Amino acid sequence: MPAKTQPSTEQLEQARDQLRAAIREGRETLKDLRAAIKEAREVAPRLVTDILTAEVTRQIEVLGVHTKKAMDDSAARVIRKFDDLFRAITGQDHATRHAGRPSIPELIADRERSGEG
Repeated sequence: MPAKTQPSTEQLEQARDQLRAAIREGRETLKDLRAAIKEAREVAPRLVTDILTAEVTRQIEVLGVHTKKAMDDSAARVIRKFDDLFRAITGQDHATRHAGRPSIPELIADRERSGEG
């Protein structure tokens, strides 16, 4: 059985220097990681705020488009109703003419001619 030999002083110093270099590199890496974590903690809220602001702005624009369309459609329906009412009052609508009923202006004129007005 071969006898175990002790490492030389030179080998021990070399191993010590390698370990110190590895420890120094580990500390530098840890320092870099801590700096990166700190930066991420500072940047993340800003990025989240920017993303949320952009998304809310986009959704508000979409809501604005849909709201404008709904309002335009509603206004058009109201205008059509008033146009229908105007035609009914003036006797220009198909149902009044087809039924042979007089228009409101004709009824007023007839009433004034008969002396009831």
